[in-house]
Amino acid sequence: MKNFKGMVLCFGVLGAILGGCQRSEPAKFPQQPITIICPPAPGGVSDLLTRTLAASAQKVIQSPIIVENKPGGANAIGLAYGARAKPDGYTVTYLVAELAILPHLKLSPLTIDSYEPLARTNFNPAVVTVHTDSPWRTLEEFLKEARKQPDSIAVGNSGTGSIWHLSAASLQTAAGVQFKHVPYSGAAPAVQALLGKHIQAVCVSYTEVQSQVEAGTLRVLAVLDSQRDPLLPETPTATEEGYNVQIGAWGGLALPKNVPKPVLDTLMAAFRQAYQDPEFVQRMQERGVRLAWLEGEAFAGFVRKQSEQNQKIIAAIELNPTAHDVGASFFPTLLIGAIVVLSAGAVWQGVRAGTQAPPVEAIDHRSRAWGAVGWTLGYGILFGWLGFLISTTLYLTGMARLMGQTSVLRAALFALMSVGVFWLLFVYLLRVPLP
Repeated sequence: MKNFKGMVLCFGVLGAILGGCQRSEPAKFPQQPITIICPPAPGGVSDLLTRTLAASAQKVIQSPIIVENKPGGANAIGLAYGARAKPDGYTVTYLVAELAILPHLKLSPLTIDSYEPLARTNFNPAVVTVHTDSPWRTLEEFLKEARKQPDSIAVGNSGTGSIWHLSAASLQTAAGVQFKHVPYSGAAPAVQALLGKHIQAVCVSYTEVQSQVEAGTLRVLAVLDSQRDPLLPETPTATEEGYNVQIGAWGGLALPKNVPKPVLDTLMAAFRQAYQDPEFVQRMQERGVRLAWLEGEAFAGFVRKQSEQNQKIIAAIELNPTAHDVGASFFPTLLIGAIVVLSAGAVWQGVRAGTQAPPVEAIDHRSRAWGAVGWTLGYGILFGWLGFLISTTLYLTGMARLMGQTSVLRAALFALMSVGVFWLLFVYLLRVPLP
C-alpha cells in the first residue's frame, strides 16, 4: 500500500512538473539579414536583377536582404560559396547559366542537384547582331556568307566556353557553317569590338545591344529561340528560319541543400510576391530583361535540359579549354602533392632523427613525426569546413613549428605570406577558384 501511494505521489509530482513546462515554439524566420550571393560582378544585368528583387522582397519578408557579389573563376567562386553555405535560409544564391556549362569543361563539380532550387527568374535568348554598315540584313544572308568562306566571319563572345560562345557555336552547328570565334573578357567588350568593326557579329542577349540597336548603329538579324522577343516583335527567330536553336542566358534563385522546408516555403512565398511587384517588373522591362518565372522542380528540370544541350554543343565543337595547357586542376593537384611531400618529409625527419638521438631526445623527435601526421589529417578534415585560407594557414603554421622549431609568431607570418602568394596565383592569375 505504501509503495502504491509512493508511486501515485511520484507520478503526481512528475505531472505537475510537465504541466508547468510549455513547448518552446521555434523562432520565427527570419531573425537576421538574408544575403543573396550574386556570382557576376557588379554593374551587369544579374547584379541589377538581384538588387531590385531584394529591395522588393525585403518589404514582404520584413527583414533586410543584402546582395553580395562574388565574381571570379567564370562565376564558379560565387556558385561554390552559395552551395557550401550553412543551410539555414540566410544565404540565397543567384544561379547563372555557367552552372550548366562549367561541369562539362571540368572547371566545377557543381550542378543544379547541389542546391535546393527556388525559382528561375529570367531567360534572355541570344540575338545575332551585326553592324548596320554590314551587307547582311537577314540571318540567311549572314549564314550564306559563312558557308561561302569558312572562318571569314569573326563572332565575338564573352570568353571561351561562356554562354555567348556556346550560343554562336550552337548556331554554327545547326547551320553547318564555321565562324571564327573571338573571346573577350565580357559581353560589353565584345559589343565594343563590333561597334569598332574589329569583328563582324556577336551572339549576346538583347540587353547587351539594346541601346546601340535603338541608336541605329547595330542590327539584330535573328533571335536564337522558338518565340519572338517582345522587345523585337519584327525580328524572326532562328526556328522560323529553319534552325532549331534555343539558347541564352538565364538566372534563378536557390538555397543550399537540406534547408528546412518551412524556411524554404517562407522564402519562396516572399520572392514570388516580390517578383510581381510593379516596380520590379518595370525596372526589368526598362533594361530589356525577359522575366520567366519557373518554380522548384520545374526550374531544376530546365537547368538539366540546358546542361544536356551545352554538353552536346561542347562535344560538337570539341571544346577543351585545358587541352593545350596544364589544366585548371593542375595547380590544386600540385598543392596537394606538395602538402603530402612536406608531411612525409617531416615524418621521415622525425623518425630518422629519433633513431640516432639519445633516448630522451628520441621521444621528442618521434612526437614531432606523429605531430606531422596529425596536422596533415587535420588539414584534410578542416579544408571542407573552413576553406582554403584558414585551414592552409593553420596547417603551414603547425608544420613550420614542427620542422623549424621556430616561434609561433614567425611560423604564422611564414604561413600567411605563403597562403597570400598561393591565393593571388590561383584566383587572380590562374582564375582557379579556391573555397
